[in-house]
Amino acid sequence: MIKVGVVSGKGGVGKSTISVSLAVALARRGFKVGLVDSDITGPNVHDLLGRSEIEVSPNDKFIPSESMGVKYVSVGQIASDGLPVLWDPKDVASAARQLMERTEWGDLDFLVVDFPPGFEAETLEMLPLMDCVVIVTVPSALSKSKVERMVEACREYGVRISGVVMNMAYFTCPTCGTKHRIFSEDHSFEDLGIPTIAELPIMPELSEKKIINEFPVDPFLNAIKNPVLLRRRPKSIRRKILELMLRR
Repeated sequence: MIKVGVVSGKGGVGKSTISVSLAVALARRGFKVGLVDSDITGPNVHDLLGRSEIEVSPNDKFIPSESMGVKYVSVGQIASDGLPVLWDPKDVASAARQLMERTEWGDLDFLVVDFPPGFEAETLEMLPLMDCVVIVTVPSALSKSKVERMVEACREYGVRISGVVMNMAYFTCPTCGTKHRIFSEDHSFEDLGIPTIAELPIMPELSEKKIINEFPVDPFLNAIKNPVLLRRRPKSIRRKILELMLRR
């Protein structure tokens, strides 16, 4: 089983949509796929795949729900709608890990993990457990600075990066078919050897369909064959980078 984290240093870039779309695309290819919503305080996976109740087996294991060929678990299936999850960070981190480790997944090829934005307790707990990550971003300066932090976190934890998905990169005019870039601060991380797996447009139909039916799964499958492992920086350089980031 390959554990794939879908991460970003910033919220609102479409991690949950990418996580679900990737999981469904893999399932449609014939892979056995599980999906964990590790965003404990702001879960979304159940909104995309359906809110069926999580069952517990006699041996105290979670039984995942299933939709579109994907097995999934989310705290959103347990917590009441509209009520915040006001837990201690240690409990939040423990819940994220338990959702992954205490679920009866059966025989899986891929386990996709939808991460929360930034560096919450769940991220610090779950990131080192991933075999590789896919970083989701949008082509804006604000997103770039946050993703830089995520790249450095992966470097620090020794987590391999499969590549970057550039979401909401453009929209296609329905009249003339011309592609228009939304943001002027386009960016990539190919100078670090991290490939851009896909550039995805703004899709108005997502409001109804909820997932990307034509998710580019082939570039993803190619990217996970050779994920990038960034060399850990010397302690003195790491300290300087941290100081620069804190000044931003």
